[in-house]
Amino acid sequence: MSAGREPSARLAPAFVWGVWAIMTLVALLCIARYGRNIPLAEDWLLVPPMTGHEPHLASWLWAQNNEHRLPLPRLVLLVVLDITHDFRAGMVLNVLSLSALAAAMILTVRHLRGGITRAREAFFPLALLHLGDWENLVWAWQFQFVSSAVLICALMLAVARQRGAPTMRQAIVAAVSLVLLPLTGASGLVFALALAPWAAWVGVVQLRAARAARESGARGALLLASAIAAPVLVGVYFIGYVKPWWNPPNPGRLQSLKTTLRFLALAWGAAARNAWTIAILAIVLVLAGTLVVLVRALARARGAERQRAFGLLSFAGGCGVLALAIGWGRAATDMVSGMPMRYVLFAVPALCATYLIWELYAPDAARRALQAALCIAMIVLLPWNTREGFGLPGRYDIGWRGWYVTGMNAVEQDIGEGVPRLEMASRHREFLMHWDEQKLAAGMRMLHDAHIGPFSRLRDEH
Repeated sequence: MSAGREPSARLAPAFVWGVWAIMTLVALLCIARYGRNIPLAEDWLLVPPMTGHEPHLASWLWAQNNEHRLPLPRLVLLVVLDITHDFRAGMVLNVLSLSALAAAMILTVRHLRGGITRAREAFFPLALLHLGDWENLVWAWQFQFVSSAVLICALMLAVARQRGAPTMRQAIVAAVSLVLLPLTGASGLVFALALAPWAAWVGVVQLRAARAARESGARGALLLASAIAAPVLVGVYFIGYVKPWWNPPNPGRLQSLKTTLRFLALAWGAAARNAWTIAILAIVLVLAGTLVVLVRALARARGAERQRAFGLLSFAGGCGVLALAIGWGRAATDMVSGMPMRYVLFAVPALCATYLIWELYAPDAARRALQAALCIAMIVLLPWNTREGFGLPGRYDIGWRGWYVTGMNAVEQDIGEGVPRLEMASRHREFLMHWDEQKLAAGMRMLHDAHIGPFSRLRDEH
């Protein structure tokens, strides 16, 4: 579209990057205002190695947490905490990682569009950085979700950028993302298996082309090697795997389907929990239309373009399998406590892929309408997503922030009043680490001895 037909094109980049900067800044300000240097839930698993009390570091890195093995996010978080001795550093890492991902998506659309940015690209920071995702932004341990989501989307962006033979940079991003995904938990397994066939296809084609032209086949070899390594790592993941015993049995197919649809609807943000029916209908229509566009593109494409369409279809398949897996595995808990807000981060990549697929393959009018609709939807939902995560002013009974701030205030108050360590563990077990009071008390002692955070002032006896 010419600049004459869209006069606002010159202002569009400023608007998009302004939204990106504001969303990033707001999230960082929330950490500065509300974040505490106090471990929460699985954060306490990081305390022994952080303070030098973990004698078997390799085993700790590979250990299960629920269904997940998380050696990569564990290692990164441990390095960050070892440097800073501040759990808020993990929160900042989460925000900056998602901010960088939103920027990469904006730049990818600009690349696909020949250097043009439209205002509707503000969809990406609005979808990835709203405060309805508070649980992933202001909780250090959730780097496990953030790292997985970033690698999943980085692989998707590498596929979307493929025009003809992949560049060396695209091959490196795709290969590294594919190999690292199984090291970020169960969600990474799904996409490692889903995208391995694409990497193998592209790798073999590139090796043949390089051999015919008597050129270096480094790109093809890299992609082919990653397509082999990723499934191998998936197999290694399940050596010694133990199914969590505390997960309740699945209640049946109907509830599993309902939970699957609720998970997909979380792509709109935590606000979807206030209107499940509308949110589910909207996401089903959008994703069904995207699937039609993508299948038609794959049928018509030839050569390298067919590889790209196949890769994006594989990514869509990964999104579908992940949704079904969460629907089956979390159906029972969804009936009791509802869909966790942190799953927003695994639902939204489907919408981001939708934006790119329509950019590549939809007719101009339909593409502009769909992308604008996605952006407008995120703008309209922003107050409701903010309310879900942030809560109403002065009302700490609404939103994740309210629960977090209320609990942290109580912990800090008791430390200031000299409540001894064992009593602290008993009082705050449900909030800080509900499944093991003894480990909680031991972790408090480790933080006290290492002079880290408010626990440096903790009393250890009456």
